[in-house]
Amino acid sequence: MKNIVSPVVLWGTLFLFLFSSLSAQNSRQRAKDSLRLVVSKTEGAERLAANRKLVGLYQLEVNKDQVLDTILTIYDAMNADARKLGDLKEQGVILHNRLAAISSKGLYDEVIRQAPATLDFLAKNELWKNYYLVCSQFINAYSRQGEYEKALVKADSIYNYAKAQNNRAGMGVILHDISMIYTFQRRYPEAEKCLRESIDMLQDQTSYLNMLATVSYHLVTNLIAQERYDDALKAACETEEVNRRFDAAAKSPQLSAWCNLWFSYIDLYRQMNEFDKAQLYINKVDSATKGSVKLYKERGHVLYGKKRYHEALEMLDKAIEQYPNKLEAKGLKLMTLIQMDEPEKAVELFYKFIEERNADFNRDYNAKLDEIRTQYEVDKYVAEKERNRIYFLFALGLCLFLVLLLAGVVYYNRIIAAKNRNLYRQIKEQDRMANELSLLSGTPPPVEDTSLAAAEELPGSSQQRKLVAQLREYLLKDNNLFNANLARDEIASALGTNKNALNEAVKAVIGKTPMEYVRTMQLDEARRLLEKHPELTVEAVALNCGFNVVETFYRLFRKHYGITPAEYRKIALSEQN
Repeated sequence: MKNIVSPVVLWGTLFLFLFSSLSAQNSRQRAKDSLRLVVSKTEGAERLAANRKLVGLYQLEVNKDQVLDTILTIYDAMNADARKLGDLKEQGVILHNRLAAISSKGLYDEVIRQAPATLDFLAKNELWKNYYLVCSQFINAYSRQGEYEKALVKADSIYNYAKAQNNRAGMGVILHDISMIYTFQRRYPEAEKCLRESIDMLQDQTSYLNMLATVSYHLVTNLIAQERYDDALKAACETEEVNRRFDAAAKSPQLSAWCNLWFSYIDLYRQMNEFDKAQLYINKVDSATKGSVKLYKERGHVLYGKKRYHEALEMLDKAIEQYPNKLEAKGLKLMTLIQMDEPEKAVELFYKFIEERNADFNRDYNAKLDEIRTQYEVDKYVAEKERNRIYFLFALGLCLFLVLLLAGVVYYNRIIAAKNRNLYRQIKEQDRMANELSLLSGTPPPVEDTSLAAAEELPGSSQQRKLVAQLREYLLKDNNLFNANLARDEIASALGTNKNALNEAVKAVIGKTPMEYVRTMQLDEARRLLEKHPELTVEAVALNCGFNVVETFYRLFRKHYGITPAEYRKIALSEQN
């Protein structure tokens, strides 16, 4: 009969456990369905309150798949309602809780991405409590990713901002974050200093009692890590007083604050080898949580300290089953097996432990390698995109430069063309006036404006004017004008005078030297050939008019008329057409 009853009792116990678990789940589901119904039929403050309760129920299931998306959707709906109600304070709380939900899932990159916009909103509306709590999440996200230097730089910047505001609560919150960074780095004395300063800042801040309780608890764990057990006991007693203040302010026991403190007592007394006292606080946690927190590892520690190795091994196996990736329970199990004089099992566990560590290392290494590779590809893509953008901007700038250059050239050519056309018309007007003057005086058409058409009006003596007239006549006779080798001595000899007298006469009457006068007549004749003989090249015209060197002809023509021979011909032909 005894062999029959035991299985019945066992299955009955299992049934009751499953039934109670399913009953709790069904009760929670009914509550969620009821709240969803309220949300769908209400609006404003009533809907906001219903969503607040609904998101609280989902927070209990945050580790399930897809639950975070649901939580964030509810927070977004709450934020929209709070915005419609103009409740800025509620918006601040919602935004803080929304980031906290993201952080609880280890999505630290997302926290870092979203935090700046949230902080801008909170600072703009002077919601400073939520501002510094979000700053804390921002800093913690960097710390959790192992980016301690970035976390410290960010924390230092925010601390200085709070200091400039004389916001002691904000300074206290950030000092706690700095202490946590130091703790991650095992810089315990520096962390302790920050924790004590944080407690001093938060001591009189009634609305920050939850934060003060957390900071006080972390001071206890810090002192335990430094093996300063007497100081840790003193700090734990002070934390009890903070927790009582927290209970009084909240008007209800703050279970999480007390459990944190009791956990620190368990660790403290275990390390002091006072295992009965450690067991006392294990019982307190067990009673307060009604057994929902199993404390397998802690029980295993105490039992190991009491040398009850078989019971310790049982607890540690449960702890490993509960948290397979936690190393502390595995290490303690290894020590327990050694104490139980089971070397084969100890060696087996050791090699299994090493294998898991290698697997973890390889997984982390490969993950880091994939991250680096992905970052490289992203950086490469960004660099190529930036390079292409620079090339495009360079090409665009070059095109704009060429367009502006072309526009400038066209504009310049138009100005030069207009200027040349005006010069051509001035030259032709001078020709017309000279012809009219020649007709009136009854003399042949002159070479230029300074002709002898009105000789009696020209300067110089009559003898000099006569000599200049003879010079002109000589040049026009027998094509002497176009003789490229014509020299001043030859001209003076032909006119029966000396070169000095010839020079003085031409200077007095014309205002030029004899050779300048010759060049002027040659250029004038060249101009006429350019107009009337388009079949001749510019070089041919130059040679026909007595210029052996074409470059000299170009230079003198441009200097005299302000226009090149080719431009003059082009305008002349266009005017004729």
